[in-house]
Amino acid sequence: MHILLFFVDGVGLGENDPAVNPFLNTASATLNTLFGHIPTLQDGVMVGDGAVLVPTDARLGVPGMPQSGTGQTTIFTGVNAPAAIGMHSGPYPNEALREILASGNIFHQLRALGLRVEFGNAYPPIFFERLARNKSRRTATMQAALAAGVRLRDVHDLRAGTAVSGMNLTNSFWRERLAVSEVSASIPLITVRQAGRNLMRLAQENDFTAFEYALTDMAGHKNDHEWIIEVLNELDEFCSGMLDELDPRETLLMITSDHGNIEDWSRKGHTLNPVPTIFIGGRREELASQIHSLVDITPTIVNALQ
Repeated sequence: MHILLFFVDGVGLGENDPAVNPFLNTASATLNTLFGHIPTLQDGVMVGDGAVLVPTDARLGVPGMPQSGTGQTTIFTGVNAPAAIGMHSGPYPNEALREILASGNIFHQLRALGLRVEFGNAYPPIFFERLARNKSRRTATMQAALAAGVRLRDVHDLRAGTAVSGMNLTNSFWRERLAVSEVSASIPLITVRQAGRNLMRLAQENDFTAFEYALTDMAGHKNDHEWIIEVLNELDEFCSGMLDELDPRETLLMITSDHGNIEDWSRKGHTLNPVPTIFIGGRREELASQIHSLVDITPTIVNALQ
């Protein structure tokens, strides 16, 4: 079995009201195809055409607004991170969260089972230069991969189509803005849908692959309605590309988030809404039944791959 965990930052389940919920102002062809309509807060668990959606608790029994650092740490370790440190914290993991991520994260656990594990995001040369000087900002997802010795993918992987840029799915930024001359010029411009296909192909060559996408949270914080619609349309097209390549007989696509944000443009910032965890492909109903909160993500995946 192959599992692709697609982590999308800052996406909760929104109200069934287009004045509040920007998803209802998009076509969202993928969601409409899978579930018959765009899922909202009022729907609860949804079983659709080859897919299951489970509203997933991101509050984790801790007062305050859920944050990326603790939410992502919980997703990638199975530890209730805000409860462990006594608060929601973010956006980047602090020292206490880094300690949690350093031992027993999902990459560690799966590699210990002898499984092929990959992190699908590609990073530019300047990031690796900053990383070497210990100057780079590291999300909890990246921190977990680095702690487990998982290789970070680079410009050569992007050029070969064996990685995807989480900040610029079409590669245009890499070609136009990065000072890497001949290497940059050799990176192909691709469509958003092709980026999704590339990621799923990579996932089906490995037992477990993780990929993170942050533009949803960034757009939600800006609360620029035009940009929010653009990002949501891109996300939908990217998911369509993944589904083009997914073999449901032996592959599971699992989509989840760390907290709400972009689903409510009547306000600026994070929300208390549950996040959607979506299962598409093999064993979807069995595994979806095991999800209640973000704590359940890692153990569900590890148990499925043992």
